[in-house]
Amino acid sequence: DYNGQNRGYAFVVYCSPIDAKESVKILNNLEIRQGRTLGVCMSVDNCRLFIGGIPKRVSKEDIREEMEKVTEGVVDVIVYPSASDKTKNRGFAFVEYESHRAAAMARRKFMNGRVQLWNHQ
Repeated sequence: DYNGQNRGYAFVVYCSPIDAKESVKILNNLEIRQGRTLGVCMSVDNCRLFIGGIPKRVSKEDIREEMEKVTEGVVDVIVYPSASDKTKNRGFAFVEYESHRAAAMARRKFMNGRVQLWNHQ
């Protein structure tokens, strides 16, 4: 939900890893008002998205093709076969992107519900 309201968290980018680590030490658990403390931790850039609700008949190649239609920077698709039928997938896949930014932009497209894969079959 990107409605402009405060979501209770923020991301800060530091110029150096040393400055970021020092800030975590100083700011984590800092009481900003009575009974209210900050929770601060280092972020990990993730380039992989979980995509669920995939039709089980769809191949790895079809998943990649569909993801490339609606998102940019797809590098790989990881699909696990069904235990009972190796010709089908398990209904989910992991999509690897070229960068954290590309993955974040793809995630954002799916979050608003306007992008549907395979015409939402």
